[in-house]
Amino acid sequence: MFSIIRGGCHERHDKNFILNRPNGLPYYILLIIKTPSLININGSHQYCLPDSALIISPNTPYSYNNPDGEYIDDWLHFECSDHNFFDKKMLNVPFPINNSRLLTTYIQQILWENNYGNDSIKKETIDALMNIVINHITYDFHNKSTDSNNYYKYKFQKIRLDIQAAPYKKYTAKDIADNIGISSSHFQLLYKNFFGISFQADIINMRIDYSKELITSTNMPQEQIAYSCGYSSEVHFYRQFLDKTGMTPGAYRKLYS
Repeated sequence: MFSIIRGGCHERHDKNFILNRPNGLPYYILLIIKTPSLININGSHQYCLPDSALIISPNTPYSYNNPDGEYIDDWLHFECSDHNFFDKKMLNVPFPINNSRLLTTYIQQILWENNYGNDSIKKETIDALMNIVINHITYDFHNKSTDSNNYYKYKFQKIRLDIQAAPYKKYTAKDIADNIGISSSHFQLLYKNFFGISFQADIINMRIDYSKELITSTNMPQEQIAYSCGYSSEVHFYRQFLDKTGMTPGAYRKLYS
């Protein structure tokens, strides 16, 4: 169904860059836009936020740039044998997406398969990967947010994964909020909206889950487990573990080890 012509990932251009194709191209163009941009489709100018997608249909005039600074995007030029595959409403209109980095990974794999994939499975693999990409952006198009929350969702998902991977580190709402450029109260509100639990309560749960793993899979004493899970006091760890599980760390070890 899909035929890849060319593409690139995380392409960077300076402030003077302007791509203008007054007659378009004879195939589809997919853009994953990562910086603020000014898009002109068929003479209609639209301002585009970072983390947006745009599928341009064949022979459609277009231009784009970032008049305020560097322009960065992922892009694919491709053909599709089924022109009814796309929802026509999502063509030639930029819209926000939830996870541009995930799409970058898929596009990198598509380009790899197109250039180096085994010929016996190349077509099927590219079709499968392209279907995943289109499914993601189609879902985002139909569920696009009208506020700024959509822009932050992926950032928060990445933050939460980082905390889950290392719950023993010291995290504060203020430090993380400062890093992504919002207030601490706004950060905590968005965190609760995205995950259904407060930032601090989520960290406690992650630390207790990690402590369960250490209790049942190691011979570490309780004091060492407490510090390994980010607690400054064994007593504090003991109280939170009892509150969350209904039993002491020692009783939990006896029951589940």
